[in-house]
Amino acid sequence: MNKLKIFILTAAYTACFAYYGPAGIKLPSLQDLIAAPSDQAAPDSRPAKGAAYEKKDTYFKLPAAAGGVIDLASYAGKPVFVFFFTETCPYCRKAGPALERIYKAYGPKGLNLIGISLEDTPEGALNYARSLGVTFPLAYAGQEISAHYRVQGVPYIYALDSGHSIYDVWEGYDESYDPQIEKTIKSLLSIK
Repeated sequence: MNKLKIFILTAAYTACFAYYGPAGIKLPSLQDLIAAPSDQAAPDSRPAKGAAYEKKDTYFKLPAAAGGVIDLASYAGKPVFVFFFTETCPYCRKAGPALERIYKAYGPKGLNLIGISLEDTPEGALNYARSLGVTFPLAYAGQEISAHYRVQGVPYIYALDSGHSIYDVWEGYDESYDPQIEKTIKSLLSIK
């Protein structure tokens, strides 16, 4: 049973107890709750490829940390990795060098990579790039667009296909994701 169900049941029991008193409530035993087979698989918080998103939800035009703007429309017909981060997040700092390697290896083959800082000023993104040697384009002021992408923390890495629909997503970053990330990249670029 997931935490949300437990919270809802607890709140419902508390409300019933407050209204009816202890005699009016028939509670299932804890053993029944634990042993009850689940007819549903645990939900995957990752969206299915392209599911529940529309292109308007993935589109963005944000200020570039280096000056100018980064407009997703300028990458029309090209696959793009979108990386949401903050300057000081330790997992974002771990992801930066790995994404830089991807950018160097697959950028010449057609993969684009854009980092989006959730901070409101360019300094965080610029400091991030300087301290980690990141050279892929970085935008900032990404809070609003992160809500469209349903980002629930950082880092989040999205793979957009050439039509800019979400193809895959990774919550957080760990080296164990590398094989799946590479498989996705090869699929997007039609590399064997």
